[in-house]
Amino acid sequence: MQTEQTDSALPELAEVDEDGFVDCTFKIEHLRSDADHYYFRMSALHQGEVVGFDARLVKRIGPGFDAEMNLLQEHVYGEGLVLSSIGAASDRLIGALAKLYAIEPFDRVAAASESYTLIALQQEDTELETHAVRAKIFGRDQDEAALDEDYYESFFHIDLPNGYVHWNEKDADYREPLLRAWNGPSTARTERDRSSP
Repeated sequence: MQTEQTDSALPELAEVDEDGFVDCTFKIEHLRSDADHYYFRMSALHQGEVVGFDARLVKRIGPGFDAEMNLLQEHVYGEGLVLSSIGAASDRLIGALAKLYAIEPFDRVAAASESYTLIALQQEDTELETHAVRAKIFGRDQDEAALDEDYYESFFHIDLPNGYVHWNEKDADYREPLLRAWNGPSTARTERDRSSP
């Protein structure tokens, strides 16, 4: 997926597509890397306010499938993506998703972080510096006892050359597990804690 970067404006999280899915586009900011990972902030707007997360993405992603469309296990990346809260902007993002998902009320702050298993959904070149890469991410997939309740999937398409990521819904059934995964302390309790001596 390619997204033309025409200016510095942040994309707006406001749309549900014609099939009813909530697909979110974020601008990549503050991109840096080390030997193993890319680090960046993924930012957007919702109702005039900035929302987003910090992201750590595995730097080398191999094609997820061979020529016969068999999954290449060596290219399945546990903790291939880690999203981390940046405070109020992340709290607003989780609240915005709850509204777009029509799941309310949501009066909690975002959890500190969430890690995802990642695979590329393509056989062709997956060089992140020069190509957009279509990926799928899997949340809460390590605890077999909780898979029925907590497991969820999303599409996560990375377009470093143009400076965007697209975090798209896989299935509406995964909305509640995603929000539960990002369910931090209640807002009321957090305010009480902040006001305590």
